[in-house]
Parts: sequence; structure tokens; C-alpha cells
Amino acid sequence: MATAHYLLCEAPICQDDPNTNYKNEVIWRPSEKICKKWPYQPFQHKQIDINQCVKKGKFKFLDSAYTAHDLETRLI
Repeated sequence: MATAHYLLCEAPICQDDPNTNYKNEVIWRPSEKICKKWPYQPFQHKQIDINQCVKKGKFKFLDSAYTAHDLETRLI
């Protein structure tokens, strides 16, 4: 029996979230885990970019929280 990905995923925003409005309701903060489900969604690519900047010390908004919608539509 296959287990739903979101039951195993430790990322705050998971593309398999059973909440159909997860892109607007669930928040993620820089340096938090990223869902590894493939194929990556646009918000996952943005999370990867942000976390790479965090590791290099180049991301200034560490206390900010973003939804998947924010990550896909805003210039962050």
C-alpha cells in the first residue's frame, strides 16, 4: 500500500498536502525543509534558491514567512 507523500514529508509546504488551499494557507520560512517530491513546483525552485542564499549569508529576510503562492508570484 502506498503512503501519501505528505505523511512522510517533513517540509511545511508539501505539494501532496490534502488541504486544497495549501498554497495560500501554509507558511514556510527561509532555511526550513523543502518538499522533495518530483517534479518540483515553481515554489520549490524558489525555496531552493532562497536556502542557497541563506547558506551563503546573502538572504536578508530570515524572519519572513512565505506561502507557496508568495514564492510563485512575488519577487523575493
